[in-house]
Amino acid sequence: MQVFESDLQKLRDHIKNVNKEIRLAADQSQHRNIELQRLENEQADRSRRSLSRFMYRTRDDFDRIHRLQVMRSEETERENNQRLLDSLSSYDYIKPLKQARQKRYPKSAEWIFGTDEFKRWVDGTTPGLLWCSGNMGSGKSIVCASVIDYLFTERSNPQSRIVFFFSRFDDSESMRADTILRAIARQLITIQDVSGHTKQALETIQRAPEDISPQLCRLLARLLSREGPPSWVIVDGLDECQREERQKLVKTLKSMFGDGVNAKMFIASRDHANSIFKGASVNLEEISMNCSVAQDGIARLVDQAVQKCLDAEELLVGDQTLINEIKNTLTKHADGMILWVTLIPRHLCSQPNNEKIREAISFKNLPKSLTEIFNRVLDRIISEEKDGIVQALLPWLVAAKQPLTLSQLEECCLVEIDYETKTVHLIHACVQQFFLAASNKPALSKFHIRIQDADRNIGEILVTYLNFNDFKTTLARVRPPLPPIAPDEIWQKALGNEWSWPRILRLSQRIHGHKRRAADIDRTIASCTRVPDPAVQETTILDHSFLAYASDHWLLHSVNFDQEHCQTWSLWKNMLMCGHELAASPVSEEHHQTIDKALVRWATCNKHSALLHIVAASTELIEQHHPALFDYVLRESDIKLLHCMLNTNKLGPAFNSLCCRAAGDGRLEIVKALFEAGVNINMPGFGNWRRSLPLGEAVALGQIKVIEYLLQQGADPDLPIGARQATSLELAAELGGLKGLETCNLLIDAGANLKNTEALMRSCARGHRETIKLLLSAGIDVNAVFPAPPWHLLCGLHDNDVYVYTETTALLEAFSAPEPKIDIIELLIGAGAKEGAQPSGRPGLSPTDIPLGLAAKEGLVEIMHYLLDNGARVNGLQNMVILLGIILRQQGILALTPLHFHGDLALDVTENTVS
Repeated sequence: MQVFESDLQKLRDHIKNVNKEIRLAADQSQHRNIELQRLENEQADRSRRSLSRFMYRTRDDFDRIHRLQVMRSEETERENNQRLLDSLSSYDYIKPLKQARQKRYPKSAEWIFGTDEFKRWVDGTTPGLLWCSGNMGSGKSIVCASVIDYLFTERSNPQSRIVFFFSRFDDSESMRADTILRAIARQLITIQDVSGHTKQALETIQRAPEDISPQLCRLLARLLSREGPPSWVIVDGLDECQREERQKLVKTLKSMFGDGVNAKMFIASRDHANSIFKGASVNLEEISMNCSVAQDGIARLVDQAVQKCLDAEELLVGDQTLINEIKNTLTKHADGMILWVTLIPRHLCSQPNNEKIREAISFKNLPKSLTEIFNRVLDRIISEEKDGIVQALLPWLVAAKQPLTLSQLEECCLVEIDYETKTVHLIHACVQQFFLAASNKPALSKFHIRIQDADRNIGEILVTYLNFNDFKTTLARVRPPLPPIAPDEIWQKALGNEWSWPRILRLSQRIHGHKRRAADIDRTIASCTRVPDPAVQETTILDHSFLAYASDHWLLHSVNFDQEHCQTWSLWKNMLMCGHELAASPVSEEHHQTIDKALVRWATCNKHSALLHIVAASTELIEQHHPALFDYVLRESDIKLLHCMLNTNKLGPAFNSLCCRAAGDGRLEIVKALFEAGVNINMPGFGNWRRSLPLGEAVALGQIKVIEYLLQQGADPDLPIGARQATSLELAAELGGLKGLETCNLLIDAGANLKNTEALMRSCARGHRETIKLLLSAGIDVNAVFPAPPWHLLCGLHDNDVYVYTETTALLEAFSAPEPKIDIIELLIGAGAKEGAQPSGRPGLSPTDIPLGLAAKEGLVEIMHYLLDNGARVNGLQNMVILLGIILRQQGILALTPLHFHGDLALDVTENTVS
């Protein structure tokens, strides 16, 4: 053991050393862990601070992005709302107000503010509508402008709205009811109002394809019903609108002033209010331009008009006595005509000296009317040898759809230069009417304008103008983009196109075996497009000021086009069919591209017969749009358009449906045209008209002339019609009245079947006495039995006992009328009607199922007497008791003598006794 002691000691020492090393390693490891933890914590802290800074910046960025998105969203919504608002109306309603202000002399129209009617209207003590009537040229537009200015200056309120519209004779767009209503609604809505119900209404109007009057009416009623100060609505020139547009506008105006409307309206028109509303109960007050207060305004106007000529040194008069004489004469003979007052001083300015002026204002020489003034102006133009240029300008001024600018017309006659808009227009609507009416002076007949000829001539100029070479830019062929190809496919494509002899032979055979195809010019042009160059387009518009008018009105001026008289027909047709980049579309914001449903609808609304003829002559277009054309033909009785449609030989059975509709509407000329074109009048239509026949439609609505024509041409009166499969005679019997009687007579004379018809029963059910007499005299069977109509009769002793007639007769139908008539029953019985017959043919029926029982049930005492006097029978004592019970229960105790029944038993029914 001692031998190993030294070794053991060494081992113990090594163990101690190992333990020390282990503790050292553990301490070092712990130290490293602590240091690493410290470093990790420091790094984590730095990372957290960095992440915090990043998140803070990111959050700021996100907040900024969110704010930008919200702003962009709000801006987009505002832009969309603005576009929606602009879609309601883009008409410039301010310009006519400025023009009316220019024509107004200072304080010349303030007389109206002193009238009692106006004061009550402004103060709200009178109805909401003030109507101002006056003759042509009496200054109604000037008065309207003064009323608007008065409201803006004297009645201004931030919460009240002042809206107005001036219809102008030389602006066709301003004479449309939709334009007027849209412009009024547009003024009542601000961008802040485009939300909720208002926004929904605007979207509905924007989407509406056809008549939007109901939607506009509801929108206006809502806008004018807002609480607070009233809205003021001023409308001038209602008489300038065509009859249809005026009726549509008046209908809307009447509905606008219903319950709850918080608005006041001022309307100026040549017509009196009662002639516009035609007896309708409209609460209004009327003021005349020819009232005594207005005459004071005329004196002030004359004074200012003459003074203006003197100040401008156009009227060279120094004698104050003559000046006063001029003013007194004009005031005395003005008769409320402001236009006359403004034109006479111009006429006096052309006189060379005072003596000629005195001559001109003498009673025998003073023009008595506007027509005399215009004639003198034309005489002076002829004497100055300027009639040529005037004749060249007049068609443009009379037939233009809107006033032309000075750059479009360099010289003018009888026109005013509008310094506000730089346009040239006739001074007043009466000037236009003067040139449209034939002159009674042969020397002035050359100035007469035929509106259709002028319109067509302008249209041809516009079509030619739009196709000038000056407007055609460079053409560049449009090629489709090449598809992307991978590099490794290039060699496959290259090697795959190697020619083989068989392929070459087949190709050569194909070439020699077929003719060369003709060049397709249209396809070649279609594959090209004009290179867009905004700079070029802008320069073109600036260099050609007339381009804007030509682009906007090329379609409106082509209404009277026809292939026979129009030299540019082919060019115009090509523009319609293929589109044109310079021609504006009346139904979209883009240029005209082709004929579509919207354009056809526009053509029917604007009576554009030339465009509709293009559609009717096209075998492709007529299939798409023939319903719209049919509606137009029926509405306007356009036989020429109908013949054009018939010549296509494309619609076939559709013309049978049109014939049915025309017959029902009484359009005899259309029915004639269809029959002469080969339409079978005994063949039904298709679709909704598949069970209809022209004769049946004409009979149902009593179109006598159409019925006569159809019967003369072989229409079969016995063909079944409609869902009930009734005959024409049965429909005529239901018609009643003089038309029904005449129709039945025509059908009977034409050989209508009188044996198997319910005509007599139907006329009895409706109480048409004269028709019944006619049918009976014609030999109709008075006792014919037919299946009963689907109505029920209560009979029997119990209230819940219901009997349904399975068959009926004419006499029973007479009893089932709302008010049975004794004279009709007399007619039927006199013709042999069996008053006691059982209509269903079944034995054992209740006695209340026969005429006598029906009369007892309804309490028709007079008819019961008549039936009994003419042999009415009740079979069996039991049935007699039942009948008497009904009489006593329904009417109390009646006196009916004598009452006969089968057998020798006779019962006398007297008051309180039965024997």
